[in-house]
Amino acid sequence: MEILIRKAKLADIPNIINLASKVSPVSIPPTRTVDMKLVETFRKNDLESLSGMVDLPHVGIFIAEDEKGTFLGHLLGFAGDIESVTGEKQGWIFDLAVDEIYRRKGVAQKLTQKFIDFIKDFGLNFVGLLVTSANKEAVGFYEKMGFIEERKRMAKKIN
Repeated sequence: MEILIRKAKLADIPNIINLASKVSPVSIPPTRTVDMKLVETFRKNDLESLSGMVDLPHVGIFIAEDEKGTFLGHLLGFAGDIESVTGEKQGWIFDLAVDEIYRRKGVAQKLTQKFIDFIKDFGLNFVGLLVTSANKEAVGFYEKMGFIEERKRMAKKIN
């Protein structure tokens, strides 16, 4: 299978929203007990704003598809995030998702590399992201791509 990566178009937004909503359960920390329908609805509503961002120059929304045009996955990111302690500008990966049947075929790697190339054009030297600690598959992927842990985000449930 040939994997093609391209900038997203407005017509791609429904596919992005559907996939991001479908895979969102793997990003729910095990400490959270929530209704999955509510999560899916929240995720869909949260991503509706993508339609107005597709053509912004600092926004990198990339689509992976095969040679037949089948949607395989996406990466949503932007250039110019500010690192909270050093003040350095960096790229930020907001969402990376690959349809389950196309995982472990190099799709996420190609999407991530395309985004890294994208932020290099802005003169940025770092890319950051958040990943749910319990999502071992994603954590392992990012580590293989050379990402390292810089901070721990912590939470406590209060009664």
